Amino acid sequence: MKKLYTTEKYKKTNKRHAKRSLKQKLAHKEYRRQKNISEIGLSQIEREHKRKFENPFKDYVKIHAPNTLSFIDNSNEVVNFIDKLKHQFDLKNKVFVVLKDVQKITYDAIVVLLSIMVEFKSNRIAFNGDFPENKTARKILEESKFLQYLYEQFRESDRYHLGQKSSIHTHAWKDVDSELGSQLIRQATKTVWGEERRCQGVQRTLIELMLNTNNHADDSKKGEKHWWLSVHHDTIQNKVSFAFIDFGVGVFTSLNNKRSNSKFYGILDKLKERVKYGNNAELLSLILDGTLHKTATNKPYHGKGLPGIQMALNRNQISNLNIITNNVHANVEKNDFQSISKSFSGTFVYWELNKNNISCHGIDRN
Repeated sequence: MKKLYTTEKYKKTNKRHAKRSLKQKLAHKEYRRQKNISEIGLSQIEREHKRKFENPFKDYVKIHAPNTLSFIDNSNEVVNFIDKLKHQFDLKNKVFVVLKDVQKITYDAIVVLLSIMVEFKSNRIAFNGDFPENKTARKILEESKFLQYLYEQFRESDRYHLGQKSSIHTHAWKDVDSELGSQLIRQATKTVWGEERRCQGVQRTLIELMLNTNNHADDSKKGEKHWWLSVHHDTIQNKVSFAFIDFGVGVFTSLNNKRSNSKFYGILDKLKERVKYGNNAELLSLILDGTLHKTATNKPYHGKGLPGIQMALNRNQISNLNIITNNVHANVEKNDFQSISKSFSGTFVYWELNKNNISCHGIDRN
């Protein structure tokens, strides 16, 4: 045995092994040194965040969410955030969404984030992110059950249901889901009035928006996009908020793209001959009050589409109606129509149901 350890072959082998071992130890020592240097001045929480969310995702493109992640309260920055994500999707880049600095998040923004995440994952593009450090924002994100879907795989044809009463829904087709609408209304009225009631305004709004997904889609891609709906129950204020998002092309782009066999073909030129308006913000007001439809058909408005939703607001069947489409944000209840700097490719509609709204007693089980 002693002779074996003293052979020239063994000595060379042992020397190579010792060199490799020393090289590995020195490399690990240098790694630890660089790691310690990179964490100098960081708190324990910051060090944990770096180790958990930054180091494992170094090859991901980092996209920072706005501090106020709310379509209603911060539409320009949220649209800009969406554009950045969609740009990386087009490039097929892996994305890491930085949420740690978010101070406020709302359900309408969560449903946007979910829809984009599904688009990434269904196309096998990696998508990940961290959590808000703000306790209130993190709680809202956790209650939505969004986080449990972060690590799942999706197909674009799937249908999703997140959460319990406060929830997110989507449909993979452009169909009207009246059964879902009735279910959501029963739950909403119990939160608002403590009993199940019929709410024709909410029912009409949901149906018109589901129908309108076809009208506001790209004519060459009808049926390919999802619509998304988030519902949030505020049991303290007895209020339920709804946010409906359709990632089509948006109202104004849709009107410009109408084909010659459509009754709305060339409608904007016809409208300009009858009514003076300066921009899309003013045009949306004309759409909501039925002027556009009357111009196209030469008939009185029949109560469908976006004007039907405004009618529900005027009848006090819904509250706080907001619409964001292309480059316009309208707070319809306040009659405030504003142009926004970033154009949103789609249509976003938000409304609320509260105790001051009109409802019908009795339950619609259809």
